[in-house]
Amino acid sequence: MTACNSLVANMICALKRPVTVLPASDYVRLQELAHLLGEQIHPLASALLRKLDRAAWREADDMPEQTVLLDGFVTYRVGGTGQPERRRLIDPADGMWPPAELSVITPLGITVLGLSVGDRAPMIGADVRAPPWVDVLAVDPVTTSGIVRGLAPSNARTIHSSLADQPRWPKNGRRLPGKGE
Repeated sequence: MTACNSLVANMICALKRPVTVLPASDYVRLQELAHLLGEQIHPLASALLRKLDRAAWREADDMPEQTVLLDGFVTYRVGGTGQPERRRLIDPADGMWPPAELSVITPLGITVLGLSVGDRAPMIGADVRAPPWVDVLAVDPVTTSGIVRGLAPSNARTIHSSLADQPRWPKNGRRLPGKGE
């Protein structure tokens, strides 16, 4: 029996969740991504916005060591008994090697964002009574070399009649993956 499988225990565990600490340099980038998701009526837009609203924003020099940040590698375990996995937490527009990446717009990506080594949190977006827990086991330094952001599409803008007809390239030039990508 897990410690957080009743309604009261879930509320207590929610109060004990680790505080999310994020660098101020990522504030605009993550807020834009959350609002872009909201415009596309993405089911995780509100979860990401809530996480960002509750975050403590700090300058890069004041960030705790071993914190999960965009462009950094994290080793985690889901459910306590699974095999550890190591992935790089990315903005979906920066994706280059899917087997080694974890998008920040996934339930797991939102969950680990801003956590530190030793933190444990319930999976965000898990619509079950006792969501699986995610344990952060290790964090590697952030890597930004070779990442190119903000590339605009080469195709001209066209008039569309519905959201389904909208291109996957938003106004700011960032592309979100479509279904099956």
